[in-house]
Amino acid sequence: MDMDSLTGILAVVLALSMPVAIVAIVFYFRHKGRTEVQKTLRMAIEKGTDLPPEFLENLKNMQARKTPANDIRSGLILIAIALGLVALDLANHSFILGKLSGVAAIPGFIGVALLILGIIGNRKK
Repeated sequence: MDMDSLTGILAVVLALSMPVAIVAIVFYFRHKGRTEVQKTLRMAIEKGTDLPPEFLENLKNMQARKTPANDIRSGLILIAIALGLVALDLANHSFILGKLSGVAAIPGFIGVALLILGIIGNRKK
């Protein structure tokens, strides 16, 4: 194997493993935070101390609630990613309907769907 092919393989492996690593890090720290809260809660119950109402309110808010505002935000982010891919395709190939634009349709349509769900959810409230 020459150095160019090794560099190419390494680049592909790193590019594909980076999202997995990012998601793993997020899940690890989320789990670590929840474990600490449960440990604190368990120690307070064992000691028989009363928990302040603010602490109990924060426990309720720890669960990420799915709101229409979150849907709209996620939808806009995905649409922006799709537009960025289309712009990259335009810059590289001087036309819009290339292969990269087809790939951009996936996050674009998911973003449009989330945007519609967020708008409908706002109207119901």
